[in-house]
Amino acid sequence: YTTRDWQELNEPLYAALALERLGFYIVLVVVVTIAALNIITLLTMMVMEKTADIGVLKAMGATDAMVMRIFVYQGLAIGVVGAGVGVALGLGLAWYFNAYQVIQLPPDGYSISHVSFRVRGLDVAIVAAATVVISLLSTIYPSRSAARMDPVEALRYE
Repeated sequence: YTTRDWQELNEPLYAALALERLGFYIVLVVVVTIAALNIITLLTMMVMEKTADIGVLKAMGATDAMVMRIFVYQGLAIGVVGAGVGVALGLGLAWYFNAYQVIQLPPDGYSISHVSFRVRGLDVAIVAAATVVISLLSTIYPSRSAARMDPVEALRYE
């Protein structure tokens, strides 16, 4: 006699789920990378638009660190708001998919009737923290370029 548990009986399903998890991880990394590039672009455009204002601030005595901090805080605010909205949407969708069993599986092929979503607090915290850290890191280039701006050059054509 041999016994097989339900994990051995459904081994192909678990292998497919592991592969899907890897795919979701890759998609998540790509989405966060694109969001970070959008933050870099947004802040770079902001620096270009606010050249005269930065020049006035520096002419009035603002240090490079002060100017840099302004843009770092702005990028950090974008990242925190984006992470908060993303966490709220993700938790809401996971609850909705679980409550209404949105993703049904054919009963003849699987031993479960629907795909359930398990939200792990640690995973949510890691993704949210990584998003904020990546958005913070993406502010370095635009904020440094704003801080290095020469006030005379910034105000020359105003």
